[in-house]
Amino acid sequence: MIMVQAYKNYWRKYLDFSGRACLADFWLVVFDNILLTVVVLLLTGGSIWGLAQQLLHNDVSGIGLGVVGIAALALIISLFYGLATIIPNLSLQYRRILDTGLSARWFALPVVAWLLVIAYAIFQNGLVLLALAVVELVLLVINLAGTNRFSHKR
Repeated sequence: MIMVQAYKNYWRKYLDFSGRACLADFWLVVFDNILLTVVVLLLTGGSIWGLAQQLLHNDVSGIGLGVVGIAALALIISLFYGLATIIPNLSLQYRRILDTGLSARWFALPVVAWLLVIAYAIFQNGLVLLALAVVELVLLVINLAGTNRFSHKR
């Protein structure tokens, strides 16, 4: 029940860049998003895997329209869900940063992470990937920290 409420709050507060998001609010939503992704992959994964295998072996003659359709549907659903969750994820991350006692300036880290992902996709550079790993590690530490953990008023 708590998980469902956290997920409802996630969508209700999708444009709320104020307030706080405690550990449970943040991680329950992360878990929900992972769970939804796994469900979509389990429902459509066989068709995506079969399509990929046939394409890798240059055996396009055996590809049925149903397999292509299900694989395309899965990719479209994943794409739209990913796009729909960008703003709510940024909002949740912002509130999580504030909850740890850090200033709003630390919100630059998730933005930098997005830029590094884009840069890596374009340039395929190892240094960009290393920088992304460092930024993601810092964000993980922040997201695992308790309420007011980094506050100077402890």
